[in-house]
Amino acid sequence: MRRSASPRRARGFAAGGGKACARSAAAVVVLAGALVASSAGDAATASPAATSAWNARLAGGDGHLSLARLEAKAGRLAKQYRGELNTLAGAEADAKAATSRATMVRKQLSISRRQMAKLAVASYLTGGPDQSLLALFSGHTRGILDRSALISYLAKQRHARQRVLRHLMLASENADRAAKTKIAGLRTMITALERQRSDVKRLLAKFHPESPVIGNNITPRMAQVKNAVDRRFGPFSAIGCYRPEATGEHPLGRACDFMLSAGGVMPAAANVQLGYAIAHWAQANASKLGIMYIIYRQHIWDIRMASAGWVAMPDRGSITANHYDHVHISVF
Repeated sequence: MRRSASPRRARGFAAGGGKACARSAAAVVVLAGALVASSAGDAATASPAATSAWNARLAGGDGHLSLARLEAKAGRLAKQYRGELNTLAGAEADAKAATSRATMVRKQLSISRRQMAKLAVASYLTGGPDQSLLALFSGHTRGILDRSALISYLAKQRHARQRVLRHLMLASENADRAAKTKIAGLRTMITALERQRSDVKRLLAKFHPESPVIGNNITPRMAQVKNAVDRRFGPFSAIGCYRPEATGEHPLGRACDFMLSAGGVMPAAANVQLGYAIAHWAQANASKLGIMYIIYRQHIWDIRMASAGWVAMPDRGSITANHYDHVHISVF
């Protein structure tokens, strides 16, 4: 902006005398200083140390566990409880996503503030419409008016940026609140799990780990549950148990999927009710048969977190992934 100043404007500054130049220079220094301070503040906001401090504030900031420490604790609980805690993993993913969203919006807000600062300086240097700034250029109003088109453009840009800034400020506040809520939910879930530690230990002691049987590749306990469900509710279009996946209970031979329709197709109403009957029966007999958790229609019940009841799970993107076409049962 300053390189494009007209010769007339340049002469106007030079001809204005020492006092006018001093006033102008002082004002530029003040605005430039404000811009530098704003940029420095934004840089601090984006630094790793500032981000960690902000994450700590989100997680409580008064001695409560930070999000990173909550994640570490969730990982330890999953190991101690001998199997994947899907409900806890979902809450952890939600908290991370909400925190990432809040961080992203804060970065956008910092960028918008820097842009507003730059526009403020550019508007000042062109003699913007602010009357308090125009007073600094007394005696040079003709030069200012000669650049009215540029002033008008800058004013429009500033108004547009102000609207964006207001929107981002509101979005940042909402994102912060959402992140705090998700982190609080994760903390509550971990607290509940820790309180149930003694009950879970008794379950783990009762149902010792078993090795998959070569051939079916499922444990004797899983085979017992599979056969009991099949006798009571079958026949099914298919029962899928062992799968060589990277995570979960299927590769360990400790899970089976009881299909209610062809894969990927929503079951008929009667089979939906059949799925509910299987899930409720498995829940009622979990402590007797060694059932660890049940998933059906994007909800999970975990005996290790029995006090939570049936908990909604995140959307995994398909009918099968969300367990609408089958009941999943995992055992200890």
